[in-house]
Amino acid sequence: MLGNRLKNEIADLILSGRMKPGERLDEQSLASRFGVSRTPVREALQQLGNAGLVEIRPRRSARVRALSMSELESSFEAMGEIEAICARYSAERMTQAERISLKLLIDQSRVASEQGDRVTSRDLDARIHALLHTGAHNEALCSVANEMRMRVELYSSAPYTLPNFDTQLHVPHGQHEQIVDAVLERNPEAAQRLMIEHIGQSFVIVRGILEETKDALAAIGDEEPAGQHPYGDLARLLGDTGARARSGRAGQAGAGRLNPPRSAPDSSGQRGA
Repeated sequence: MLGNRLKNEIADLILSGRMKPGERLDEQSLASRFGVSRTPVREALQQLGNAGLVEIRPRRSARVRALSMSELESSFEAMGEIEAICARYSAERMTQAERISLKLLIDQSRVASEQGDRVTSRDLDARIHALLHTGAHNEALCSVANEMRMRVELYSSAPYTLPNFDTQLHVPHGQHEQIVDAVLERNPEAAQRLMIEHIGQSFVIVRGILEETKDALAAIGDEEPAGQHPYGDLARLLGDTGARARSGRAGQAGAGRLNPPRSAPDSSGQRGA
């Protein structure tokens, strides 16, 4: 259906970072972009609003939603419980073909992790979780899981996408590998427990990023445009959430860390080596 296709295409613009938290979503501009009328665009935005990815504002343009820290924490908590049920059911219900596909994905993830390939690792992360959603063989549960993952995707993918973050790819891969092993061994209790732990640890990493960027975001201020600041990409991704992050530091062994930029951009706009 047209509304579904538009919803996915607009969601892709947001989740890929081409539209940032807080950015206006003008119906007419989107209609022109996709060659449709405003009605299906309005319906698609409403669906994204229901999923928590877009903020619908009366008599004003919708905008990409920036989650507060408390909203982000509650969203991760809910997603952990939902995806844990998906993992449990997948261990019990996955077909042999789905199990073979899952094994292939985790093998590809191992290679990407060893090669330090963040782009491929992010894609495989999403595909592994998506297969665990469908492998649960419960349409209602799969739909809720997909919507919850969409809600936090901008933030959960930050360790893979932020240019100044030293991502330790073996950490998420190792967690995925344990979950996949439990599913393939048909151990629903272990699969459920490991998924809850994985999502919880993912939130700790994201919270740590937000807290570590608090000072960097404050430093941007009015003195330097965010687009010219070494942390500008990160600031645009995290929006207001980083500025509202709680003080203190969250530690997680192997989670990665933000590296301070080694030099300011030169006159050509390129960052120093």
